[in-house]
Amino acid sequence: MSTQTSILDDAKRKIQIEQTVRGFLELLDENELDLEDGLVAWNMLGFTIFQDTYPEEKHDAIQQRMNEFSQALFASGQIT
Repeated sequence: MSTQTSILDDAKRKIQIEQTVRGFLELLDENELDLEDGLVAWNMLGFTIFQDTYPEEKHDAIQQRMNEFSQALFASGQIT
């Protein structure tokens, strides 16, 4: 039963992430921003999240954490 729960939880999480991305793209459209502006905004959002998580770290250290996180996420195959 826990395997089924895990599969369902993973599926729900993936759907929530996809809905968040769609919402972000809709927000770009509503504000008449192009994809380059969207990438800047997405990067700023990511940096802000890492900065809030690690408030004592300097800018360079946060960028390094973001890079490491992105590389690990890509390597894990969770990005489809």
